[in-house]
Amino acid sequence: MFEVKLNDKPKEIAENLYAMELDMEKLIKAYLKHLEENLKHMYRYLTVINLEKYFEVLSFSPGIEEYATLEAIREILQKGDEWDVIVFDTPPTGLTLRVLALPEIALIWTEKLIEIRKKILEKRRAIENIQGERKFVIEGEEYRLPSREEEDPVMKELKQYKAEISFVRNVVTNPKKTSVIAVMNPEMLPLYETERAYEALRKFKIPFNLIVVNKVIELEEEVPRIRVKMEAQRKVLGEIGKSLGE
Repeated sequence: MFEVKLNDKPKEIAENLYAMELDMEKLIKAYLKHLEENLKHMYRYLTVINLEKYFEVLSFSPGIEEYATLEAIREILQKGDEWDVIVFDTPPTGLTLRVLALPEIALIWTEKLIEIRKKILEKRRAIENIQGERKFVIEGEEYRLPSREEEDPVMKELKQYKAEISFVRNVVTNPKKTSVIAVMNPEMLPLYETERAYEALRKFKIPFNLIVVNKVIELEEEVPRIRVKMEAQRKVLGEIGKSLGE
């Protein structure tokens, strides 16, 4: 429509209208690089681990695209005050639902990880009381194994991640800030996909407020050769009202 080539930076394509296109490969690389740097910092005493080798494999792992997408959404939402409205034109239903479900799911396992980390630190303190502090020398620098939450980089990272994910969840579940609009063709398969999306989003308390039906055929008089198509269209439009509300 605008015949403008987009990249991962906002570009003005009309007055007061900006657009950008996320580069998924670049997103995944940036996300994995961030994880790698954090792990190297948090587990400096485990220098024998070749992290690069594992992260090469991770780039092809299931779910990595969803997490990278969620990270990009978070960064955009954090700059929300710069824009009047932010529109995400999302990929096919399956990926979109997995991404939108991630904040709730990620919060559950992050809270569990925080509980586990607290127990690890408790055991470290118990050992310290008996054996004293554990220290390591890495590249000439002394490193003390943390045993308290306020000094533990892993706990700090978990709490920061929890705060970031909570922010995303609070935005996408707030009906005053977020509204999901489904776009579908008047056919049975897109209807089933939309119904599935509706149920999934309702489960995660994400507002679903509007359905836009594309390619609706309107005729002043009946055309016999497309009668079957018109009947199928009427059936789908009727089902939308029944299953998804008026």
